[in-house]
Amino acid sequence: MSGSAHAPLQQALDISVQMLEAANHGHWSRVAELDTERQTWIRQQHPADQPNIEALTTLREHNRQLLERAEVARAGVERQLGQHKYNHRALSTYIASSG
Repeated sequence: MSGSAHAPLQQALDISVQMLEAANHGHWSRVAELDTERQTWIRQQHPADQPNIEALTTLREHNRQLLERAEVARAGVERQLGQHKYNHRALSTYIASSG
């Protein structure tokens, strides 16, 4: 993809790659920051030509991957929270029974 007509979506693609890297490292606040920046580029008008269609298809795939990573992270947090609640109940029971 080249040329000024394709520059906005190229910027969006570059930012999407950064978002995937941030997600891979668990930097979700950075993902959100980058998404705000990426939206600026996506919301611009783009010619409906083959390079832009391909760029939009790639952006959709990046979004799918980001959603998958977010779901994995959410499930991990949910497991940790469940374990924390279990540990808290166990400790509360121990304290109650030893007092």
